Amino acid sequence: MTAARPADDLFVRYMKAFKDSTEHTATCPACLGETPCAEGAPILDRFAKLQDAYRKHQSKQQR
Repeated sequence: MTAARPADDLFVRYMKAFKDSTEHTATCPACLGETPCAEGAPILDRFAKLQDAYRKHQSKQQR
């Protein structure tokens, strides 16, 4: 078995964070507003950081 490429791992983590974020916000009205709840804040923060990292990686690939 070959090891996953770093970009593949980043994409998988990004998609997992997206799933976690959408599942949480679907049941948490507070997280739909500007101030997320205590449980949702780290979930949304992780998603935002991974989204930024993935977009940065994609922009480097297009150069």
